[in-house]
Amino acid sequence: MLISINLGPVAISISPLLILISVSIGLLVSLIAIIKNKGNAPRALLSGGVTMLSIYAVFSLVIALARSHTGLPDSIFMQLDGEGVKITDISQQRPTVVNLWASSCTSCRRLMPVLEEAEQRYSDVTFIALNQRESSETVQQFLQEEGLNLAHVLIDSRGEIATNKGVFSLPVTLFFDANGALVHSHAGEMSALSVQQSIEQYF
Repeated sequence: MLISINLGPVAISISPLLILISVSIGLLVSLIAIIKNKGNAPRALLSGGVTMLSIYAVFSLVIALARSHTGLPDSIFMQLDGEGVKITDISQQRPTVVNLWASSCTSCRRLMPVLEEAEQRYSDVTFIALNQRESSETVQQFLQEEGLNLAHVLIDSRGEIATNKGVFSLPVTLFFDANGALVHSHAGEMSALSVQQSIEQYF
């Protein structure tokens, strides 16, 4: 849980649990320092305070980095018409399924019709086909040849989201809740039943 403190132009979010842990460790360090320094309280308290602040800063950074890898990406990706768009603008705070794929991937090709069917079935869920590192022409040709009609097809030309999420093979399907948090991921193909079960379980 985070507590937000509004300081006018600046808003600060703090974690009470993290503060408690940091203070506890800081006090422990201070106590050890007092014992070692034979009662030199000022130096001991300074040591404990520095330790407390360091621990809070490090843990805050780790938590922030972890959150950046478990939420909807805020980057701009290309649509097939060349216009840039953010996934967060498309999702509109609805449950969102993001499929990482490439037309050169056989498993990806088999999964696409399954996701198209799911998109038609679940009107309250946003589906995004995020192509990895292929050109708009290649993607459009594939969609036409396969007769696929997906509402949101984007291109991640640098493979940014795959790198951020630690994806090493395709396809990968990511399930984000209405708050944009990653709640489930699946590597490899999915059947219509497994897509249905994942949506009903996590959304």
